[in-house]
Formats: sequence, structure tokens, C-alpha cells
Amino acid sequence: VMVSICEQKLQHFSAVFLLILCLGMMSAAPPPDPSLDNEWKEWKTKFAKAYNLNEERHRRLVWEENKKKIEAHNADYEQGKTSFYMGLNQFSDLTPEEFKTNCYGNSLNRGEMAPDLPEYEDLGKNSYLTPGRAQPE
Repeated sequence: VMVSICEQKLQHFSAVFLLILCLGMMSAAPPPDPSLDNEWKEWKTKFAKAYNLNEERHRRLVWEENKKKIEAHNADYEQGKTSFYMGLNQFSDLTPEEFKTNCYGNSLNRGEMAPDLPEYEDLGKNSYLTPGRAQPE
């Protein structure tokens, strides 16, 4: 009987510890930036995004992080450090891993992007191509 009581207390302690740990992890995530509320709502409307209550906060935080990266990149673009400009799009609420999985599936990992393409053949090697001709100007 004594072992049973100890086991129950240990199970209760483990459950309480796990709950505290989970709550601590949830509160460790930064809150969404309230100054971006309107832009977030406009983005969700533009791309017809809707989330359940559990997912809304996570997607918002991912979107904010991606927005910061885009803004930093575009600042480099304005200084001539990069050759292209970036913007928010329908994928801005996805992590890089989610984007790869959702858009490419596992095909990139297996090299199966286009499995039905024919084998490479050098057409010039077999004289399938005619020589170039002078073009009128």
C-alpha cells in the first residue's frame, strides 16, 4: 500500500511538472507585435487565410519573423548589396521547413522533381541540329 501511495504522488508530481513546463514554454514565446495588427489582418484577407485559435498565434509569430527577414533583405537591396527585392506572399506564414514540405513534398530529397523526363541527349553530337546561318539585320 505504501508503494502505491508513493507511485500516485510521483505520477501527480510528474503531471504537475509537465503542465508547468508546457505553460512555461508557451509563455516564453514573445507576444505578437500589436503595431502589426492591421497589416496582419490585411495580409490574411488578401490571401484568404483563416486559422483556429490554437494556430493563429503560431502563424502570426512565423509571419512576423518572415516579415523581419524580408525587411532586412530589402534594406540590403536598397544599399545595392543584393540584386532582388522580396515581399510578403501567400507563404509568409510558413517556416522554411513547412514551405519545403508543402511546396516540394519529399521529392527534393529523393531527386524526383520530374521523374518522367527523358534522359539527357546531346543533340549536336548526333547531327540532329543544322549549322547556324547568317541572320539578316
